[in-house]
Amino acid sequence: MGPSFVILMACSCILLGAFVLAPSTTGGPSMAVGRITLPETCIFKNLTGLPCPGCGLTHSITSAVRGDISGSFSFHRLGLLTIFYILSQFLVSLGVIFISGLRERLQKLGRFLNKGIIVLGVLFFINWINTLVKLI
Repeated sequence: MGPSFVILMACSCILLGAFVLAPSTTGGPSMAVGRITLPETCIFKNLTGLPCPGCGLTHSITSAVRGDISGSFSFHRLGLLTIFYILSQFLVSLGVIFISGLRERLQKLGRFLNKGIIVLGVLFFINWINTLVKLI
């Protein structure tokens, strides 16, 4: 099992979760699987009362996979970028595993995408600071 397989499995789980989860029909920040409402699981928010850098991201991603782009953006500004990153990693990892003729090129692209997580992390931090400043 190489790194491409691990990335593929992680992305697959996230994408599967995005299709299975849906915003709760009772409103609020909860998600639901079918008729079962799940509790809010953000430990940071539960302990501090403040939003974490990823607050709203699950709602954003689930909205994006359902085609609700404006809803996705309203839940988290970086949700669309995050789903694009996850889909990119998924497709490149799938290619590395199954398309032997392009494996070397796709591995280079995969290494480039792996560095992109740093940029995404910085953007999440900037977005979080912006969100906290608006709360003051």
